[in-house]
Amino acid sequence: MEKQLMVTLIICAAAIGIGVLLGNGAVYFFNKMPGKWLCDYGQEPSEELLHPTCQRVKSTPWKYVFTGFFIAAGITMGLQNPLYAIPALIAIWLLLEMSIADIKYMIVPDQLIMLLVITGLGFIPHHAFGVLDCIRGAAIGFGVLALIAVVGRLIYKKPAVGGADIKLFAALGLSLGTDGIISVFVISTFLSAGHFIWLMIKRGAKLSDERPMVPYISAAAIIYLVILHKMSYNIIIQL
Repeated sequence: MEKQLMVTLIICAAAIGIGVLLGNGAVYFFNKMPGKWLCDYGQEPSEELLHPTCQRVKSTPWKYVFTGFFIAAGITMGLQNPLYAIPALIAIWLLLEMSIADIKYMIVPDQLIMLLVITGLGFIPHHAFGVLDCIRGAAIGFGVLALIAVVGRLIYKKPAVGGADIKLFAALGLSLGTDGIISVFVISTFLSAGHFIWLMIKRGAKLSDERPMVPYISAAAIIYLVILHKMSYNIIIQL
């Protein structure tokens, strides 16, 4: 009992330390991110993006909000499986950075997506079917979004899904596997639809309006990583 309590205290202390680092680091890194990362290819960053004192994200209150979130997520996942919590927290941190970029600048840096792909390697031991599940997840993530992009183009005569969203879904599929990417697709669809209905009622939004999609995808991925992954893994193992 004493040993178990000691392990719990160590995990919680580590989660608090990592949470402080990730929460403060999220604001600091986004404010110091190279301006070119936040521009489309062939475009030059604005003077605002290049200004050394540019505060793209306000330090207060966001560093406290992010820190509290990472501490809570770290403790939740760390008490279940510390080795899983490490890549999961890194993935969530990257998703947070991408969400902020999409909300503020309607851009998703490819550099962050590549870092998410590398992070996906850390999830391999936590999939019931190992590397095969990661490959299937990436294929499903890419295929589903690519199909939606094609159908949307035919219906609306303009891009319905951005190329960055397709790449992000493929990278997430590599990290989360088959069940994970399907769960993220379903949850993000409901989140996006629910928010859009609210925007139509409150602000008169239209289907043709452009909206950042990464925040919905990220929220769905975080729900899966923090809450649903363990449940899904246990069900697959029992089957």
